[in-house]
Amino acid sequence: MSQEHRLALDNCIKCSICVSHCPVARVTDKFSGPKQNGPDLERFRLEEPAAVHESVGYCSNCKTCDVACPSGVSISAMNCKAKGEYVALNGAPLRDKILGRVELMGMASRLAPPLVNYFGSIKFLRSIGEKLMGVSAEMTLPKYAGKTFYQLQRKRKQYVSDQKIVYYPGCYVNYNTPEVGLALIDVMEQNGIQVINDKFSCCGLPLISNGLLKDAEAIAKKNIQKLQGYIDQGYKIITSCPSCNLTLRREYQELFNLNAEELNDEILDVFEYLQLLKQEGKLKDKFARVEKNYGYHQPCHLKAAGLGIPSMDIMQLIPGLTVQELDAGCCGLSGSYGFKKEKYPISKEIGQNIVRSVKDNNIGRVLSECGMCQLQVKHLTGLEVYHPLQVLAEAYSVY
Repeated sequence: MSQEHRLALDNCIKCSICVSHCPVARVTDKFSGPKQNGPDLERFRLEEPAAVHESVGYCSNCKTCDVACPSGVSISAMNCKAKGEYVALNGAPLRDKILGRVELMGMASRLAPPLVNYFGSIKFLRSIGEKLMGVSAEMTLPKYAGKTFYQLQRKRKQYVSDQKIVYYPGCYVNYNTPEVGLALIDVMEQNGIQVINDKFSCCGLPLISNGLLKDAEAIAKKNIQKLQGYIDQGYKIITSCPSCNLTLRREYQELFNLNAEELNDEILDVFEYLQLLKQEGKLKDKFARVEKNYGYHQPCHLKAAGLGIPSMDIMQLIPGLTVQELDAGCCGLSGSYGFKKEKYPISKEIGQNIVRSVKDNNIGRVLSECGMCQLQVKHLTGLEVYHPLQVLAEAYSVY
């Protein structure tokens, strides 16, 4: 579907299906809904940018509206642009400017990751942070790893192969869960594929979600130039985070009108890539037995990418492994959304579907590709949550 069609206002038939599917509108009246803030008000904003309504700040950018829309309209892009217009007119609070700069926070954490994690777990300090900055004292903060993915991968002996891919790890893998990136390298090497690692900038989604579009556009241009250089050399770009994948492949075009058409075809989710290997008969499918049961939570941005659930397809090949879909909808965290004091109760209420599904299906551990989904599921249920890559690496008897 063309970008022109997705952003065409007249393709919205005003059926309001997006409103009925919106997880935020379902639990609060503070958000007037994706259609109202998107196509409806966009007609006025084209004439007068000040027509943007402040309730657009309650859009979580989960993109459920895009998935639900029968006309294929990118309602979320309209809402993101509206949020950017609101911030341009009224400014953004310091909290949002900080939360939008995930990479900068990660770099700052490198001074002393254990101390950052320790202070982030002290209730008294969290309460002060909530009063001064508006960051929820209730939401669990992500833990920073002792060493980044980039630091750890440099210590590995370089695997050499004629078949190569370029890995875009994203901020969460680099600073918080480097074990996921290492699992990806292990899986690729098991299949005779060399992983090229380069230092990439944040995809810019945290800035986009907080309405800081000018800053996000600058990052987008930088990323496109660097990624295009690898694509011109014939490499595929592989991601392990659905949100990074969707931002690189679609958001840059829809939000900033940047020429990223070629990126859309050459950037692949890691399990999307493994599916291609499977179809070509090139996937190594001799797996060790993994006698474990997992629940699986599908990230909203994986749904929005229209990829299905490629990880489920691959994990079905692992003997002994049982994976049950939770089918619980949005987790509610949506990046920095659930960390904000006024939005934490909304985030928590949205995520109750996951709590109920875990309980009803007697789930003991969970899989999900999205780092933020992993954090939210653990926060709400107390269960350990893993990336499917970690299970696949285990099945290859890497660990």
